[in-house]
Amino acid sequence: MPSPKAVLCAALAAGALLGSSSAEARFGKHSSSQSNNNRGNDRPSRPSRPPRDEQPRTHQATPIGKEASNDNDDAPRRRRRAVVRRPLPELIVAGAIIAAPRPRAVALTRVRERHEPVPLMVRLGVEGGLLGDGGAMGLFMATEGRRLGVDTRITGISLPADDGSDEVDRITLMSAHLTAALWAGPRGRVRVEAGVATAHAPHIIFVGPSFGASAEACIGRSPVDLEARLHATPYPHRQVDVQAGLAAHLGSLNVRGGWRGLYLDDAGHVDGIQHTEGLAGPYLGLGFAF
Repeated sequence: MPSPKAVLCAALAAGALLGSSSAEARFGKHSSSQSNNNRGNDRPSRPSRPPRDEQPRTHQATPIGKEASNDNDDAPRRRRRAVVRRPLPELIVAGAIIAAPRPRAVALTRVRERHEPVPLMVRLGVEGGLLGDGGAMGLFMATEGRRLGVDTRITGISLPADDGSDEVDRITLMSAHLTAALWAGPRGRVRVEAGVATAHAPHIIFVGPSFGASAEACIGRSPVDLEARLHATPYPHRQVDVQAGLAAHLGSLNVRGGWRGLYLDDAGHVDGIQHTEGLAGPYLGLGFAF
């Protein structure tokens, strides 16, 4: 696993490359127009043969596939039946011994399940910061088990209009990713992510596949972690979102801050002219983990 210092330096370098650039016009906006937004079985009883008058009240059992024996065999059968009746207490004891292990097996199974739980962590929070000449406010929520998880985010960006007016252009970015931990331990975690991302611009809405990676690493024995995240959407628009910073864990409360860089390119889908945005700035957030 790369050192926290190397991850932080790489993320900050990528954020510097995404610094503010002089775009010809706003991402996802016409070059010269105003903004328009729009889930008891009952066992059949075996009929018993009526007792014969000359025999005692015993059951005349006949083996399957054999004819019933004649009366001359009654004496041996009576002796056999008498022998069968004697060990009745022993049968009761044997039955109790056979039945005794069943609750013990269930108890062992329950203990094993109780000592092997599947951990599940839920994280949610809010972030605010500066991006270029405007501001951004975001919400995130993530659930994660030992290896797999789900991460959802929404960010609203407000930028001054590029036509010199006092209006404000708003861009909303949303993403939903499935995450898989390549490495997970008590000191950190490295994940790969894949899902879908949307960009709601003034005159167009983009929906495309999104891929990314994220990492967390403890710094020594302190309650501070190094965090880094990279999300990219290659089509139909191009979007790169880089974030790196520190998070202090105060029990269930988390306080985080760092630097974020954002690059947006509508690839000329609005009016045939390519509009790009390069935004960067600090962010500060507050969240909970439980």
